Amino acid sequence: MGFWHGKGGVADRLWWLKISLALALLVGFFLSARLWAGPRSYPLAPISERLPAIPSTVEWIWFVSLLLLLTAIAMMRRPRKYILAFVALAGLLSLFDQSRWQPWFYQYLFMLMALALYPWGEQDPKKRDETLNICRLIVVSIYFWSGLQKLNSGFVEGFFPWLIDPLLAPLPDSLKALAYPLGIAVPFVEAGIGVGLLTTRFRNVAVVLALSMHLFILFSLGPFGHDRNTVIWPWNIAMMVFVVVLFWRSESFSTRDVLALRAPLFHGLVLLLFCVMPLFSFFGLWDSYLSASLYSDNIKRATLHISESVKDRLPETVHGSVNTSGASDSSTINLTEWSYKELNVPPYPEDRVFKNAARHVCAYAEEPSEVTLMVKGKPNLMEGSREAEIYDCSGLETGEHDTVKLQLSDR
Repeated sequence: MGFWHGKGGVADRLWWLKISLALALLVGFFLSARLWAGPRSYPLAPISERLPAIPSTVEWIWFVSLLLLLTAIAMMRRPRKYILAFVALAGLLSLFDQSRWQPWFYQYLFMLMALALYPWGEQDPKKRDETLNICRLIVVSIYFWSGLQKLNSGFVEGFFPWLIDPLLAPLPDSLKALAYPLGIAVPFVEAGIGVGLLTTRFRNVAVVLALSMHLFILFSLGPFGHDRNTVIWPWNIAMMVFVVVLFWRSESFSTRDVLALRAPLFHGLVLLLFCVMPLFSFFGLWDSYLSASLYSDNIKRATLHISESVKDRLPETVHGSVNTSGASDSSTINLTEWSYKELNVPPYPEDRVFKNAARHVCAYAEEPSEVTLMVKGKPNLMEGSREAEIYDCSGLETGEHDTVKLQLSDR
């Protein structure tokens, strides 16, 4: 079969890549439809306040147009113009809400841009190789940085034991202690997958490890496990397809080809965004979700504390995301829960997006102290503690806040 060997192999890999990208985006869009076209009470977070609000009818027409373009990309033999139209429209729509910058969307969009470089319907081996190597660079970078993002005690001691619980639950208690050493190994294994995919000797082994990892994630987060975050189920399936299509039994490229510094402009841009810039996320200089940090626990979190009077004034659609504690005058809105319930995606974990959500809730307050935003910073590498910044409604405008230290159990 030409997919694996022979002159048609490269073209077949591109064809399968096109199909899997289009289908993965279609399913992702359907599972997060309200993220793209509403209705929703979770506030939009445009990149600029100067951007006009999009009428709901226009938003839905825009969204349906994207679905039709993805269908055309999947079906057409020469999809280049449809890819370019989709990238332009989807990229523009994402500017009206940063919550749309989900890691899977960011990855898919740039992989589609790479496919747009290939002159479909023509025989251009050089362009084919460039397109495949750009997509390989994106996938390798995601595995590598996703592994390094997990090098923190919050992941090892907090998130990973929760993630692996469906697998360990039927086992004796003595074997459940495996969660800790496995949690320590996971970051190195995942980063190693990224490195292994670049090598000729360990490439197929890395593919097998990647497939095993995604199967575990699908089991843990799927209907037989935690049954959570359905929008990343197709992402994990797509990643399994990507590693097979791009790397399995492929000896036609080298590490130098993928990391080419003298490559065309777009290849260099991908090298910068996916290989270099994630390093800066560890210093707060680049967004976490653009740095493969999903499910690493190496992200910020936020909670809104609201008075009972504010709770009573909130729209009915928000009430389902309000948690009332034992104190009669204390309620909270966990922004993660609010985003999941409404949009089926996690919130974009950056201060500016959290503050934007808090300002919308502050519109229902009569006094600044009736709403406070607690932004929990990234966990300390060794002990898992977090520093939290606390703002009231006036502090959101002035920048004034209090700072407290939270232990791992309070994170």
